[in-house]
Amino acid sequence: MARRAWGEGSVFFDKVNQRWTWRGTYLINGIKTPKTLTAKRQIDLKEKVEKFKFDVNQGVFDSANITVADWIKKYLILFMQPTVRPSTFNTYAEKLNFVVRAFGERKLKTLTPMELQNFFNSLAIYGGAKQQGLSPTSVNTIRRYFKAACQAAVKNHLLTDNPVDGTKALRTKKPVIIVANENDVLRLLEVAKEGSYIYEGVKNKNYIIENEGTKYYKQCFYNVVNLDLATGLRSSELFGLRWQDINWAKGYIDLKEQLLFINGKYSFSELKTDKAKRKIYLSEDVIIELRRWKINQNFYAEMLGDKFENIHNLLFTNTFGGFVNVQNFKRRYYFKMLSAAGIPKGFNIHSMRHTHATLLLKHGVKPNVVADRLGHSNATVTLNIYAHVLDNMEDTAPNTWQNILKGENL
Repeated sequence: MARRAWGEGSVFFDKVNQRWTWRGTYLINGIKTPKTLTAKRQIDLKEKVEKFKFDVNQGVFDSANITVADWIKKYLILFMQPTVRPSTFNTYAEKLNFVVRAFGERKLKTLTPMELQNFFNSLAIYGGAKQQGLSPTSVNTIRRYFKAACQAAVKNHLLTDNPVDGTKALRTKKPVIIVANENDVLRLLEVAKEGSYIYEGVKNKNYIIENEGTKYYKQCFYNVVNLDLATGLRSSELFGLRWQDINWAKGYIDLKEQLLFINGKYSFSELKTDKAKRKIYLSEDVIIELRRWKINQNFYAEMLGDKFENIHNLLFTNTFGGFVNVQNFKRRYYFKMLSAAGIPKGFNIHSMRHTHATLLLKHGVKPNVVADRLGHSNATVTLNIYAHVLDNMEDTAPNTWQNILKGENL
């Protein structure tokens, strides 16, 4: 056993766990506190020890002086960034920033449950960029993330107790799931395919110009709606689809990744779970529409030449081959479709996913099959979400969606 390796502490090889181990101590408010670090390789252990000593010297574990802002920054960098996906890290940073803005300069150890409860309550009334108030769900997410940050501080002896433990989550209402019925679906698809919705709100008909870009968007966004209703894909999955994800011979989408927009940049991210990575079988009608769309997209690309750069081989692009801005799609096209079809704006893009699941369940498709299509971890999740449509279910043929759109068995 080597003693006092790298200046302090003890280093030895743990034969039972097959790992190099360092044991040492550090001071918190004058109190000597033990610390153990391990690694598979001795060189990795040395790096860990040096980083730990650096953090101690920088005051990372100095509970007397560390502020809320400093601790949250260190918590994100030390504990979150190495262990979660970039999108998750970005969400944590965004939510915890509410705490930083309110208490950033305060010493972490001075926070009390009462003032934190008042803070969470106030977020529901005045929170948000326009002080419109945050939803109870959003406030509870902020509370949950800060509780985790404080718990990490407790484990690292910066706090003796977690102040968030003395607070209560806000009461939430079960979200209302908005779905379309069969007639709504048929009408929405008819409006999307016909395409005149795009000119809604244009008072002067002289400004209505039908160019190749307009035609492209009409065809593109019809297929967006048609495919989403037929598959129940999440928005990030839908707009991240690439042509190589479609198995034409067997008639399914092989879904493995999603498209994320983080810090102003688009990036593809592998889906988290094996259930989320799934094969979604398509009806013959949907496959025919996608084949037609591929031909039209290729024709449009040839016409634009070098101006069209679909470098990611995306199913759905803007008029220059880049990623579709989902917010622009909703504002400029999707909401106009809904208006023309007589469907309320509350029917958002995610509502197409709910509609797909609800109509399949209503027409007898088994919950475990629907769960697989949606990427749910199990059928129980599906049943809990869509319990309102489970009465009087009967088994039906697997190609129910095509029958729904054709008006059969309704």
